[in-house]
Amino acid sequence: MTTTTTTAAATTDRTLKMGLNASANSPEWLQHLQTRGWTVVREAIPRAKALGYAEKGYEWLESWNLGFNRHDPTTRKATNLPWNLRGGLYNRYGIGHEQFVWDLKSEPGLIDKFAQVWGTDQLLVSFDGMNLSMPESERPKTDPIFAPWSHVDQSAYNAEFDCVQGILNLLPNGPEDGGLMVLDGSSAYYTELWERFEHKKPENGWNAWAFQLVDEDMCSWLESKGCKWVKVCAQPGDLLLWDSRTIHYGAPPSSTNDRFAAYVCYKPASVVADEVKQQRLEAFASRANITHDPANFRVKERLPPRDHPSYDVAIRRPLQNPVLTKRARQLIGLDPY
Repeated sequence: MTTTTTTAAATTDRTLKMGLNASANSPEWLQHLQTRGWTVVREAIPRAKALGYAEKGYEWLESWNLGFNRHDPTTRKATNLPWNLRGGLYNRYGIGHEQFVWDLKSEPGLIDKFAQVWGTDQLLVSFDGMNLSMPESERPKTDPIFAPWSHVDQSAYNAEFDCVQGILNLLPNGPEDGGLMVLDGSSAYYTELWERFEHKKPENGWNAWAFQLVDEDMCSWLESKGCKWVKVCAQPGDLLLWDSRTIHYGAPPSSTNDRFAAYVCYKPASVVADEVKQQRLEAFASRANITHDPANFRVKERLPPRDHPSYDVAIRRPLQNPVLTKRARQLIGLDPY
């Protein structure tokens, strides 16, 4: 995967207003997020709305006119779909700025949960992509795509609580339907993990940006500490949240059911540096996707690889001009709080 070199980072003199000082009076989901590093908020938005967004996802895939038809099982092939990663992760083409994606990210029930996490409703949102995964009947279970790719979305050099990521689930998601795998409790060992495996540090050091693969030895060590892998199951409208220090990965479906979900991440506007806010506006103006953290991100390439069938279509697709609500404009940073 390639990205542009543009990187934005929050300045160090800004302090996050943490909302994870959960008490006995806090919602159970918030307490679980603090103690285990992940949680599920049931029906953060109504089920019917989530299913409606899933329909928009199917429409988006069909709009490429590459041969995919949701009603024809024979068209469920990679060659009939736009370029994607790991069986259905879409983070190019400006998908993060489609009308239905901005409608989704403006849902009050979704925003409210992040407001509870951070203790403020004055938030900025990431320009993340979607997961629109569909099983392919000809793909054997031995395909490398099913191999775990355990990682964290925070630099090993940053052991502080810094970011909460989210997935808004759009279709029924059971044990074999792909989705989020988390190593329960792993966030509590973040500092110890990197110290214990200092000898595995690459010559150039751990990644300074917000991503680091975690190998099998590291996971086994954490399991010896009592951490356990959990496949997070969810219904349409459920919100999956996890501390970016929690080891996790996304699994493609091994059943016959589709997996549709939206990546969502909100942070207080007060912790985002002014220069980063400007970079966010530039990314929005070019309809570029960014990585998950609204305050510390890289800008994604807009186009797929040149040798992919979707490239010629992608260069002709116009930039999206979504109709934005006042709340969406604030979440982008176009309007002040």
